Amino acid sequence: MLQTFVQTILQTQSYYRQIIHRKIREHSIDVTFEMLHILRCLDGAGKVNQQELANLTYKDKSSLSYLIKNMEKRGLIKREEDVNDKRSKLVVLSDKGNKLYVEIKKIIEDVYNELEKNVNLNHIELCIGYMKEFTQTIKEN
Repeated sequence: MLQTFVQTILQTQSYYRQIIHRKIREHSIDVTFEMLHILRCLDGAGKVNQQELANLTYKDKSSLSYLIKNMEKRGLIKREEDVNDKRSKLVVLSDKGNKLYVEIKKIIEDVYNELEKNVNLNHIELCIGYMKEFTQTIKEN
């Protein structure tokens, strides 16, 4: 039963990613889902070092490093010197990245609004509770 539960979570995540990616492509925006995740985290966190960003995105530093370089080349993010630690660089959204994320956020809000029309929000609340409980169980193992 637990295996089916986890497979259902992964399937739901996959369908969600496909919907978001399709909607973003419909607006001729060229970002991957992973880039979108970084944009969202930086929008909420402001300036963070690479380790903090790795923690926020649940990614290892090596795969995150590749994404950061790619996004920096596209002008979506920039690295700034940390005034508290000259050896460290902070990752922050560029003006271009910020503008793009504002546009993407609107697209995602529209997707959520459309999806909410077809679901029972009471069931969603219950699922959130179950998922938090399940997540805590996994973290403790």
